[in-house]
Amino acid sequence: MFNSDLLIELIKQAQGDRSLNQFAKNCGIDPGNLSRIVNNKNAQAPKPETLRKIASHAHNGVTYEDLMKAAGHIVLNTSSEDNSKNVLSPKDEMEIEKKIQSLREDLLNNTGGLMLSGDPVSPEAIDSIVEALAFGIRQAKIINKKYTPNKYKE
Repeated sequence: MFNSDLLIELIKQAQGDRSLNQFAKNCGIDPGNLSRIVNNKNAQAPKPETLRKIASHAHNGVTYEDLMKAAGHIVLNTSSEDNSKNVLSPKDEMEIEKKIQSLREDLLNNTGGLMLSGDPVSPEAIDSIVEALAFGIRQAKIINKKYTPNKYKE
């Protein structure tokens, strides 16, 4: 399902400190198209190719998979069970993303250096570690979601 609010937040994170026009040019997409996406002027989710271009120039750890999920091109859970408890809210995703970004910065800026088998860990290895931790945090958040009776659901 297309979650425009989450997609907008992810794109803004991916943009980083660049202007919207500069980010669009870096991605190789039309600045007007990116502006319509960010300002929620499109009724439909962006095409996967557009999301791939955005992800290829993204900052702050935003991945193609994150963008595809927010755009509804990847379904989070396809089981016939109640999916409502297995999907994270945009607020949950933002909290997790802030934790992951903080962790990534701590690992990259650690003056003592992170070592693995006596060798310094490369930035690519740190990204892999952070991605694995992000998956674990998301799964834990899903598992720990409190049950809400139907009569209290909106």
